[in-house]
Order: sequence, then structure tokens, then C-alpha cells
Amino acid sequence: MLEPFTTESFWFAVMQSAGPLCLAALGALICSRAGVLFVGVEGTLLGGVFFSIAGTIWTGSLLAGVVLGAVAGVAIALIFGVLSMELRMGDIIGGLVVQIVALGVFAFLQQELFPDGQTIGNQRLEAPWPSFGGAVGDVVFHQNLLLYGAILAAVAMHFFLKTKWGLRVRASGESLTAATSFGVPLRRVRYASLAAGGLLTGLGGAVLGLAVVGTFSTNTVNGRGFIALACVMLAAWRPIPVLGAAFLFAGAEAYGYQVDNAAVGDWVKLLPYVLTLVAIGVFWGRRSGPAEEGRGLPAEG
Repeated sequence: MLEPFTTESFWFAVMQSAGPLCLAALGALICSRAGVLFVGVEGTLLGGVFFSIAGTIWTGSLLAGVVLGAVAGVAIALIFGVLSMELRMGDIIGGLVVQIVALGVFAFLQQELFPDGQTIGNQRLEAPWPSFGGAVGDVVFHQNLLLYGAILAAVAMHFFLKTKWGLRVRASGESLTAATSFGVPLRRVRYASLAAGGLLTGLGGAVLGLAVVGTFSTNTVNGRGFIALACVMLAAWRPIPVLGAAFLFAGAEAYGYQVDNAAVGDWVKLLPYVLTLVAIGVFWGRRSGPAEEGRGLPAEG
């Protein structure tokens, strides 16, 4: 059962699987710190996958696919914001609406636009420099740029939350009374945070589509959005520990696919979802997140 941990392919798979989770979890985190429970992260990831692959097919450019996936992420996150804040659906119902509609819309678009299948073939988002020729070197230093971008984004978010603008984001999520007293524009701060979260999540979808799976189906995301929310909870709403949580879940996923199923059974593929349930069950209510997370905006007047 320990054999996968000694192989280069296992650790390479961990690094690849961690990329989408890191980006999606960071996207959910910045929204949470602003007081928005980004339940729409699952549908946003799916949109990032669809449009990144579609953009690559239409233009022949991986860069165009990444950009289109990021733009789609921003658009879907803002739609979630409208449903949650303007139409007063709330974060949970608004997120479920986004997920359900995304499944239906993207399944329809795939049938209409790509009846023969939606795949990028041999194109892959990977390191733009040659291999180092060594197992450890390739695992750590021969990954796509967006994985390293996710690590830099976590560090940047850590310091951003300590700045003047970061304090406004945190105030929006911690105390509406204090935020309004100091003139924090709650609606604008939350929409800006959703746009940033959607951008990161859309990039996560682009990594998943262009670096990991290479093809689109409505099962591509496969619960990763909810696992990203569990990463935020497990990391106690802190950016840098989110990376560790994402790598933990990515390791569980890679292990489930590389261990000898004949020896341990197919149940091992459920490890990421079991960890998600454990994280929610153990840490829900014990590690308090932003006090205003998921409570919506105050009533007008």
C-alpha cells in the first residue's frame, strides 16, 4: 500500500492535481474573508474547464484558452453575486443554482458546439522549459506555470490581507457594523472579492482542463469545488496553509488512482471525499471563519 509514495509518477500526479485545488481554494478564501460563502465555486470551476478547452480548440492557443477560462470564472462568480446579493437568494441557494445551471448549460453547449467531443488532443499546459532529467527535479520544477502562480498568489494574498485594502475585505467579512462605521463600501468590496475569487477559480478550471484532463465532460470537476471549500476550512481561512490542505487532498486523490486496487479495493478512490467529510465534521464550528460569512448584505435602509 505504500508503494505509490516511492514513485515519481505519484508525486507528479500530486503536483498536477494540487494546481486546480490550490487556485479554487484561494478563490473561495478571498470571498470568505469578504463575507461571501462561495458555494458557486463548483460551477465556476466547470465554466473554467469548458471555456479554457473551447478557447484552445477555437484559437489553437493554450494562452487564449487560459485567458478565456479566467474570464469565464469572473463572469460566473459575478452572476453568483447577483443571485446571492441582488436577488436575495443567499449564498447557499445562489451557489446551488449556479452549479445546476452550469451543468445544464455546458452540457448543452458541448452537444451544440462540439458534437464529436471536446478535447485538446496532444496540447498540454506544461512547463515552458526543458526537463531537468531527474525525478526530483522534474516533480518540483517541471510543472505548468499556473501551479507556481498559485503558490505566489497564496503568499501575495497573505500580505494583501494586512494592507489597507485587505483590512477592508476582512472588515466586510468580520463585522458589518464596523465596516459601515468606517465607510467600507460593502457591495463593491464583495463584488471585487468575487471577481478576484472567480479569476482564481477560472484559472483553476483552466489548469484542470488544459494540464490534467485535456477533455471536457460534466463530470470533469467531480466535486473539486466542494473539496476546495473544505481546504479553506481545514486551513482556518489562512492563505498559505490552504496550499498544504490542497496538497493533502491532491495526495489522497493521486493515491486512490495509483494504489493497487486489487489489494485494497476501489473504496480507496473515495479518500478525497472522506477527507472532505472529516474536515467539515471535525472543524465545522471549532475553527470559526469570518463572522459575517454567508449572511448576506444588510437590508436597505
